[in-house]
Amino acid sequence: MFFFAVIFKYSNQRKYFQWEKIRGEVFMKKFFKILFLVIIFCLLSTVFFCGESELPNLQMPVVVTPCGQSPGALMFRLVCMRSKITCKEIPLLNSEELKNGGYKTLVIITGTSGKGMGAAGIDINQEIKRVKELISTAKELGIKIIGAHIEGMARRVDSMDAASIESVMPESDLILVIEDSNSDGYFTKLSDETGIPALIAKDSMGVGNALKPLFE
Repeated sequence: MFFFAVIFKYSNQRKYFQWEKIRGEVFMKKFFKILFLVIIFCLLSTVFFCGESELPNLQMPVVVTPCGQSPGALMFRLVCMRSKITCKEIPLLNSEELKNGGYKTLVIITGTSGKGMGAAGIDINQEIKRVKELISTAKELGIKIIGAHIEGMARRVDSMDAASIESVMPESDLILVIEDSNSDGYFTKLSDETGIPALIAKDSMGVGNALKPLFE
C-alpha cells in the first residue's frame, strides 16, 4: 500500500508541474502577443519631438483660431474633442475675447484659405495684424501659444501661407505640425534655429493624442 501511495503522490506532483509549465507557456505567449501589439500601436501613432527646449506644460481651456481662415481650426477642435481636451474655436478671435475668456492655451492654425478669408471679408494683412495682437495679449497674460500647421503641404504653396507661418511660429511656445507639413524638414530646421520645441504628429488625426500628455 505504501508503494502505491508513493507512486500516486509522484504522479500527482508530475501532473501539477506539467500543468504549471503549460500555464507558464500560455502566459508568456499572451505577454509577447500584447507586447507586440503595443509596439505596433506605438509605431503607427509615432510622435516626434525636436528642439533644444523641453515641451511646455499646458493647461485647459484651449482656444483655437486660424491665421488665414483655413478649416484647420475646426479640424483641431474636433480632434481635441475626441481626446477630451477642452477647446473652443473662434475664427475671428480678438484680444478682448482672449482677455475675458479665461483661456490658458492659445492655438493659432497657420496656412491660409483664400475662400475662407473672402467669406470673412478680410485679407492676409488684416489676419496677420489680428493674430499679432493676439500673440501680444497672450504673452502679457501668460497664456501659452501653440503655432500649428496641421493641413499638410497644401497649406504651404504661396506667399500668403508663408506670411501666416512666419508671423506665428517664431512667437510660439510650441510648434505643432504633422509629418506631411514637415516633409521638407522646414519646421524641424525652424525649431533648431529658434530653440522652440516642435511636436510632430503622424497626421491630423493624431494631433489630439500627441498633445494630450502635455495637459496631464
